Amino acid sequence: MAPITRSSVHGRPTDRSQDRFEEPLLPSDEEMADNYEAESSQEDPQSPYQSTAQEILRPLQDTADRVSKQVEEFAKALDKFVANREPTDGSLWEDALVLLDRYSKIAQIRKTITAADDSDSQTQTQTQKVLLESDLWGLIRNLLYCNSPDTLNSAQIAQESRLGGLHRYSGNIELWTAFLDSDVVAQQYECILAWLQDRAADTSPPIQTQLKTLLEKSERGEGVWSAGPVYTQTAIKQQKRTRALSGPLDPSIQNLNRSHARKGDRKSLVAQLDPDSRTRESAVLQEEDEYYEQAAWRTCWEMLRRGQTGAEIQSWWAERREVWRYAVVRGCSPNMGEMANSPWLRILNLASNAEWSERCYSLTRNPAILDVYQKAVYGVLCGEMEVSKSAAKTIDDHLFVIFNALLIQRYQHYIQAYRHKLGNPEAIVYHPQPSAITQIRQYAGKAPSEPTTKDETHLPHKLLELTIVSKDFDTFFVGMGKAAAQVAHATGLGSHLMKDNDDDVSDVARINAQDQDSVRMVVHLQLLLRALGFLESSYTSHEYEMENNIASYIGWLEREGKFSLLPLYGSKLSEQRRPRVLGAILINVTDRRERDLQVKLMKQYHIDISEVAYGIFWLANMDTIKRLRNMTEIPTPPRITVPGATTSTAQLRVRPGLMAGEVSDADDKIIRSVEWYRYVDAENWGSVAWSVTVLYKMFLVEGNFVALRQLLDRASLSEISLAAVGMNLNFADDEPPADDEKGEDEETDDDHIQPISPSRKRKDPMPEHPLVKAGTDRGTLAYKSLVWRQLEQLVAAIDSLDVFQEIADNLEANRMNPAAVRSCKRDMKKALEDVRQVMQPLFDPEFLCRSQDDMEGVLLTALRNHYIPECILAYNSVLYCAGHYVSRVWLVECLELSQLVAQNPTLTDAFVEGGRMKELVRAFALDSRALLEATEQSGSKTKKIKAEKGNSDIWKVSWKQQGPVDLEALD
Repeated sequence: MAPITRSSVHGRPTDRSQDRFEEPLLPSDEEMADNYEAESSQEDPQSPYQSTAQEILRPLQDTADRVSKQVEEFAKALDKFVANREPTDGSLWEDALVLLDRYSKIAQIRKTITAADDSDSQTQTQTQKVLLESDLWGLIRNLLYCNSPDTLNSAQIAQESRLGGLHRYSGNIELWTAFLDSDVVAQQYECILAWLQDRAADTSPPIQTQLKTLLEKSERGEGVWSAGPVYTQTAIKQQKRTRALSGPLDPSIQNLNRSHARKGDRKSLVAQLDPDSRTRESAVLQEEDEYYEQAAWRTCWEMLRRGQTGAEIQSWWAERREVWRYAVVRGCSPNMGEMANSPWLRILNLASNAEWSERCYSLTRNPAILDVYQKAVYGVLCGEMEVSKSAAKTIDDHLFVIFNALLIQRYQHYIQAYRHKLGNPEAIVYHPQPSAITQIRQYAGKAPSEPTTKDETHLPHKLLELTIVSKDFDTFFVGMGKAAAQVAHATGLGSHLMKDNDDDVSDVARINAQDQDSVRMVVHLQLLLRALGFLESSYTSHEYEMENNIASYIGWLEREGKFSLLPLYGSKLSEQRRPRVLGAILINVTDRRERDLQVKLMKQYHIDISEVAYGIFWLANMDTIKRLRNMTEIPTPPRITVPGATTSTAQLRVRPGLMAGEVSDADDKIIRSVEWYRYVDAENWGSVAWSVTVLYKMFLVEGNFVALRQLLDRASLSEISLAAVGMNLNFADDEPPADDEKGEDEETDDDHIQPISPSRKRKDPMPEHPLVKAGTDRGTLAYKSLVWRQLEQLVAAIDSLDVFQEIADNLEANRMNPAAVRSCKRDMKKALEDVRQVMQPLFDPEFLCRSQDDMEGVLLTALRNHYIPECILAYNSVLYCAGHYVSRVWLVECLELSQLVAQNPTLTDAFVEGGRMKELVRAFALDSRALLEATEQSGSKTKKIKAEKGNSDIWKVSWKQQGPVDLEALD
């Protein structure tokens, strides 16, 4: 990185329109500028609204486009900056300075385009804001260079060597450069002063405009001023003619004050016109000349304030034939070669003209000098701070006065060390004065409350400017973070990204926290300073508040639809904060392609996808998790069955429309939270399994069957596991069983039934819970998914029963329509096979018997004791219905079901514990009666009933039902 160019050596360029950085725009910068211009120049010549609404909305749209473009360019620049290096790494500092150059150039391009549309007061305010941002990035860059390890090391070397190299014939330039090389703090002060002078030159109105009122009162007319106090000069000449004097008018002439006085107040006029005549003679000038004199001294102040070159100042006063004023502001010494046009010539000359500094100091204390600007000029020349402040009107004016005085003090301290060295050659080491940071911070703290600058501090970026020059970044960033939280919760914008706080926060901080340009600057500056090691203490004690600034900016990006930038800034958060912030936003991303893009970007920035996915789940289900943890008593879930509606002896049936309907917004958000688990890795599969089971448990406890249906469809174990770990964990074996489905219209052998799998013996207890078992192989991952799979199987069974019931109800409603009956029967056969398939897992003796702890064990037991009886009773109703509508063979299956329940302790216990045994006995009794009735009236057309265990002719009995039964006729 090239060293910073010092204005102390080369002077300030006359052309104030050129860039502050000497490096030319990179090709990417030129392309960026072209994009800005192209966006701002787009027009629709055929639009009929160009002269009305379009003209009104165009500036707003252009501003929004520029802001959007700037945001993207800042993100690109930040993305290229590698921050994970030690603060002592020289390459880190070089890259940091390049990054700040980039930020400044981005702001300059926006400034250029914005200034072109500077047509109204609102746009002018925006232009000033953009200009200040561009200038601030340049100031930060230069100040950081002064604090870089290379600069500090060079200064340390200079402190030990440069003073020793000076001698009694060393010139002012040599002294000045040795001083700056040896004093890093002085370099910073000089940098800030140069910046303040540049700002004044670029943003202040022309001097003539500022002095318009005084010039009008001085009655000098248009154009170049007339030379000096011409009205007083006329009065003096008149006295000399009246008294026939050939020499100067003597102030001691008797009775001179009677005739030589002002008309208005009769005060004595000066008799001679040297610069200090008024003080020396205790007399005045004519009123017009007084106004001229005020304008002249204010001009001197403005010239110093704007850092004008010696050539500019000399030319100005030469035109007005008052070159002596140029001699005053330069320090009463001859030109200094290459330093002749330096704004620091007045300070350099203090080394060889200490008497001039003392004289200026004496004049600041002279009560006869009443003009504020005259005293302020003397104060600037000698470094007298309090007197100079009397002419300061703005924050920048006050900062100029402060840093000017501090720089002069440090230079005079160096001059003293130099003079001491001349008398003591062994004193070659220079020890700079301590930094006056406390004094600077005192003013920065008072500025927001002082009447003259209070309103100015409310302007965007002004508080940041005070922070930069006072280096009070810790206080500023923490205050902004607290304000960001308060603003977010007061406005509702970004409140989901941070928690509220009630700490005292200044109004200025709140204003800045609401300005998105300020937030953007704060975030990028904070990230840079942290990388350079400046904010360690703040991050240690106030990390959450510091990261609120980043979260606030992320919230703004979310509102602006800049989702592709979220992972970049999310990666700058701590590992604890990152999942919560990104999770609160990504929960609302529903498009699969956008999710894939977010995951790709998060991987690019080394963000743990599993942590973010869990953060999404946690934020969406905090209340659910807390309810489960604090649940002292398991509420009884609602039933899925209702009594049959035909006769008093009818079987139970599934509640109509059990799982139909629209899912609520809240439930939809909950389900979306687990859809993100398709992006996790095998190492974190245990968290996935636990999370999904939490939702199943709560939905089952609440009887939220609509949400259960959505959860089953959108977050099935098969889909999530295939996407996440590349394996279908519904199957613990290497390959899933072969698909043996039949076509929709393919007729099945109604008399041949695949028997229900016999009950398996209860396994021995496992030594550890599935979720804590180590390993990522198929068997281990499937083992971790055990409870998830079983709860999913339970819900799938309920869903299949609901589908069958809907078909049965449709068939019942269309009994008189043969075509509809045939269609419904085909659907019923397929649905029947589905029901039989999904019911098989529920007959496993180990079903819902694996709990992580006692609390989960109680909950799973409650769910098993409630839903297993419900599903079996509903399944029996399905077989009962199929025995009447499809084939009487299914009535035999009802009796097989009764035998299965009797032989399975888990099922039997569920009926006993759930208090449903009476209903079960009644249901099987109805099954037996229906089988007897169906057999009696089967006739010669009845096919032989077949089963795997032999012929079932024993069920053909001769009992006959009283009354006609026509259900079998539909077969």
